[in-house]
Amino acid sequence: MMRAWISKYSLLVFLVFLTIIFSILILVPNYRHFPVSTVPEIILVVLHYGLSTLGLLAIFILLSLNKYIFAVLFPLFIFLSSLTAFFVWHIDISINLALIESIIYTDVWEVSSYLSWKLILYILFCCFFAVLFVVFRFKIRLTRLQILPLTFLFVFSSFLFILTNKLRFNSLLQRAPFAYYLSINDYLESRKELSQVRILVGDDSVSEADTLITVLVIGEALRSDHVQMGGYERLTMPNMEERGVIYYPNIHSPHTHTVSSLRYFLTRSTESNSEPMFQEGSFINAFKAGGYYTSWLANQNPLTPLRFFISESDTVIVNRPEISDYSNMKKLDSELIPYFKDLVAEKHPLKLIIVHLAGNHWWYNKNFPDSFAIFTPILNNRELSDNNRERMINSYDNITLFVDYVLNELIGIIEDKSAFMIFLSDHGQSFGEDGNWLHANDAPTEQNPACFFWFSDSYGLRYPEKVEAVSLNSEKQTDTSFLFHTILDGSLITSSYLDLEMSLFAKPSQP
Repeated sequence: MMRAWISKYSLLVFLVFLTIIFSILILVPNYRHFPVSTVPEIILVVLHYGLSTLGLLAIFILLSLNKYIFAVLFPLFIFLSSLTAFFVWHIDISINLALIESIIYTDVWEVSSYLSWKLILYILFCCFFAVLFVVFRFKIRLTRLQILPLTFLFVFSSFLFILTNKLRFNSLLQRAPFAYYLSINDYLESRKELSQVRILVGDDSVSEADTLITVLVIGEALRSDHVQMGGYERLTMPNMEERGVIYYPNIHSPHTHTVSSLRYFLTRSTESNSEPMFQEGSFINAFKAGGYYTSWLANQNPLTPLRFFISESDTVIVNRPEISDYSNMKKLDSELIPYFKDLVAEKHPLKLIIVHLAGNHWWYNKNFPDSFAIFTPILNNRELSDNNRERMINSYDNITLFVDYVLNELIGIIEDKSAFMIFLSDHGQSFGEDGNWLHANDAPTEQNPACFFWFSDSYGLRYPEKVEAVSLNSEKQTDTSFLFHTILDGSLITSSYLDLEMSLFAKPSQP
């Protein structure tokens, strides 16, 4: 009876065994670095794995309909998937836009440095099974009797996979091997973004400075009231306070997610006029026109909608692009310090260096080293709940301590030069207030980002009136649109696009 059933539905049985084996070989690595500590989280991981397996099944059904197509595409699919799975297992690599670009522009010597006997053995092992299944597929006939159950199975698995991915945006597609589709799509969108027609601003810019280093540090998700200068009871930025930064506690961010926030303050956008976000370039071009050498140094992988602005820079450096911003592996902001030192050493008298930190980005634990786990207990899972709130805040504050350390190191590299730094976070973060978690909720806790200025002694001696103005304006209530005009003014750049009334380097008018 069993043999007759297997013979009648041979392709279905073939696909079940095929999916089980390769779901273990190429999907399980996705969950090795996932932090779980509670039964509900374990259940969620198992469900995620099951739904990913259904997506794999849908792909295998399509490939197996024709044995010749299967013979060509299936081994290729397994080769790429096993290659990815190996690196996911070891370093939680992510298939993303930045990685694709790195692959395109890398050389054979760099590629060879990733080869190992373990990698080769694993790929050969997976490909051996792939070839074995190709041989079996040639022995199986697709009968009419199997078409209906195959169609049902394909529709059922595809529907659940697509529905889940829509309900929890790209939750499944972000994982290998499905991420290949997502990253290729992002790459094509990125090309489209770069070809978009935008008005480059500041071509008439002129700088009065002869030597100056301007540093903009874009923080991530650091809310003002979690910094002691902003009224927090914990000492989370002791180095910055000791360096005498001028803190701005009353900055408002109209946008509470990275893309919109950066589009807003890198351009001339205001709350009453958002068109520059979509039609104009950033202040980077004004710096270039004014004689500055411009650099974008990031520990966050470039987001597609920001590609145009990033590409305005003379130099773009992204730290370890193979590690996604949503990976669970540590990719620390301190890794940017050597790159920053090299950029400062560049033989250009005028420099603009934009540093985009990973900062207080979720998942918090990956953004600070174990030695900075000062506030305890810290997170041990990803659960967003009141029960986990204390751990979330402790991990979050530990990141802030580490950001303080990194900023102190960066300042140490430029403190003996004519230089100034603006630190501005893109938005804040919520910890369950009014039912809000993380960001993108347009909640008050997310609309008050941390912001401060630091000036070298040399800058202060040469431009005392500017430092004084920033100090006098420190209690001013303004939104992040101040940045465009302020960073140009502080860099001694004049331009028809500069509005001095919006600059924090302009002395406040007397009452």
